Amino acid sequence: MALVAAALVLLLLAQNVSAASADSQFGTPEEYRTPDCSQYQLPGCPRDLSPVCGSDMTTYANECTLCMKIRENGNDIKIIRNGPC
Repeated sequence: MALVAAALVLLLLAQNVSAASADSQFGTPEEYRTPDCSQYQLPGCPRDLSPVCGSDMTTYANECTLCMKIRENGNDIKIIRNGPC
């Protein structure tokens, strides 16, 4: 019985550690930034590779391609961080 209880405690601790590392990796929703889509003349985007990680957990080639996705679907996607997800 004590072994089962110890295993449950370890499992709960492991879940808390993984949740904390995900928060530190992606920050909190208050820290996400809104892309400045007004600066892009869509439908074309530059081909520069400057990846951003969207709040939908998708890596976009650059901020402009994220803006294209927002305009296509109407979703409110924020930038979690610069770089891939």
